[in-house]
This record gives sequence, structure tokens and C-alpha cells, in this order.
Amino acid sequence: MRHYKTHTWTAQGIGRSVAEAFAEEGANVLATDVNGEKLAQLDTIKGIRTKILNVTDYDAIKALVKQFTKVDVLFNCAGIVHNGTILDCEEKDWDLSFDVNVKSMYRLTRQFLP
Repeated sequence: MRHYKTHTWTAQGIGRSVAEAFAEEGANVLATDVNGEKLAQLDTIKGIRTKILNVTDYDAIKALVKQFTKVDVLFNCAGIVHNGTILDCEEKDWDLSFDVNVKSMYRLTRQFLP
């Protein structure tokens, strides 16, 4: 099993910037995202390894955690934003926002913490 110093949850935006910064400082980074196309862009950066992960899939999170003996930094930054107003947002969209933006952080932290 490998030891990674940081673990990011996105292939773009803040997560990508953090993954690149950690790698630039010499960390071994595992960057995950549901978007394999965007994630593949990180494969060319020294120190970054990528894996497709849907953070709403608790079984996939549990399987990922089993691959590690130690993680120094867990950087939870998966997130989605619904376009439009609350009047445009259906309840299923609201639920998905909470699943990605809140429950994924709970699930990841709960699994990696021990």
C-alpha cells in the first residue's frame, strides 16, 4: 500500500489548484473525481496519481480507503452548484447538492479518520 500525503476530490477549480500545489511541494497526491476526462489532465503532473471516484457512492469510498495505510491530509472539496434560483431547483437537485457537498465529506472523513 502506498502512503499519500494529500487526497483531493476534484479535477478542476480549487481542488485542482490544491493538488498541483501539494505536488509542487513534493507530496504524493491522489486526486479523484467523477469526471475522468478532466482528471486525465492531472496524470501528466509529477507526483499526482488519479482515480475516478463518485463521492456519492459510499461503497466506492470504502473500497478506496482500504487501499491506504496512512493519509496525512484529506482535502474534501467535491461540490456542485445548481444553476438558477430555488424556484428552478427541483427537490432531487437539492438532494444531490447535499449528497455531493455535505454527505460526501461526512462519508470520506468517517472512513479515513480511523
